[in-house]
Amino acid sequence: MPLRYLFIDMNSFFAACEQQDKPHLRNKPVAVIPTDAETTSCIAACYRAKAFGVRTGTPVWEARRLCPGIVFQVADHKRYVIMHNRVVAAVQRVLPIETIMSIDEMACRLTGDERQPPCATAIARQIKDAIYTLAGDQMHCSIGIGPNPLLAKIAADMQKPNGLTLLADTEIPEALLHLQLTDFPGVGPRMERRLKLYGIFTVAQFCRASAKTLSEIWGSQKLGERWYRLLRGEDVPDTPIRRQTVSHSHVLPPPLRTDDGAFGVLMRLVHKAAARLRKIGYWCGAMSVGASFLGNEYGDSVWWEEQARVPRCHDTPALVATAAHLWNRRPWKAGVSGTEHRVPFKVSTVLSDLVPAHSATPSLFDDDRRGEHISVALDTVNNQFGTNVLYLGAMFGMRDTAPTRIAFTQIPDFDRRVN
Repeated sequence: MPLRYLFIDMNSFFAACEQQDKPHLRNKPVAVIPTDAETTSCIAACYRAKAFGVRTGTPVWEARRLCPGIVFQVADHKRYVIMHNRVVAAVQRVLPIETIMSIDEMACRLTGDERQPPCATAIARQIKDAIYTLAGDQMHCSIGIGPNPLLAKIAADMQKPNGLTLLADTEIPEALLHLQLTDFPGVGPRMERRLKLYGIFTVAQFCRASAKTLSEIWGSQKLGERWYRLLRGEDVPDTPIRRQTVSHSHVLPPPLRTDDGAFGVLMRLVHKAAARLRKIGYWCGAMSVGASFLGNEYGDSVWWEEQARVPRCHDTPALVATAAHLWNRRPWKAGVSGTEHRVPFKVSTVLSDLVPAHSATPSLFDDDRRGEHISVALDTVNNQFGTNVLYLGAMFGMRDTAPTRIAFTQIPDFDRRVN
């Protein structure tokens, strides 16, 4: 069981980017938030803040209570993508990257003498030095080395921050036995409950489980056999996964918590979702829009959502029209008699029933094809001159609302002119 993979996990990446760009934030507890509001939650925290219990998802008000003196920074996602690109360039100076898992995680394959423990360890230290040189001295990473990407990632998680852990074949499974089941990527609270239903309460039991048992737990023979082989250090090729949905949501800033503001932001989200659908090469057959509304007296939120089937499409005009139609079905409307007034707080849209573009049949009608041509023009101009240079009138005045957020598994292509 040779050492085949080296896994890089950037430590508290968003917060580290802020501390790298802003020296006055160094050695202070820092949390990154999506918008400057007490009602939002932290999306990242540095280790100094984590020591006080601040985590991803911690509400701002609670973070203030847990960590007096904490500094909040509104996320600057363009800067994070730029820093991600610097980290990628630094790693590639030392070793080719095989897979970029997310904005702060990547895996490299080791070959030949690189698989020997002393050589692999030396390469890991060279990568750390290259990141410090190209990205900055605040950009720390934990590196794990193991026989497959899963075990290399687990190794990287064992020492944080700025760790370096090597899992040799002679150490498996013993080196894993102190972990919790949820320390394994892909085993969340729900899967942990399923494991326990089958009598698996410890990592030792997990590693001893048969392929048949794991197949029953995951409800799939392929997944069960895959986990069985990964836990034993085998290098198992990834199985392509078909995309199920494309979605965007946004918490409205206070000035836009009106019917008109919520509609404008929703149209911005639809533009983003449609462009993303075309970029990844899918068409959708259904669409939903949703919103949460705050009550007047107690501020309790109520969620509303409507869905509609659409002729298979991926063009912006068709999806904008469908979203506008669904939005008109909302039960709470300002200025409409006979309805309770509620304040919109968050809007979202989901495109579903996706099929790959090569499996979709284009419409034969000229009106539908006109929407296709408009969408191609939108993509061409925006790709060349910058995001949202060209957009439909329904989004007028909302170009800079709902700024692009980074899902950890997706790194957006921001305007390359940004420095």
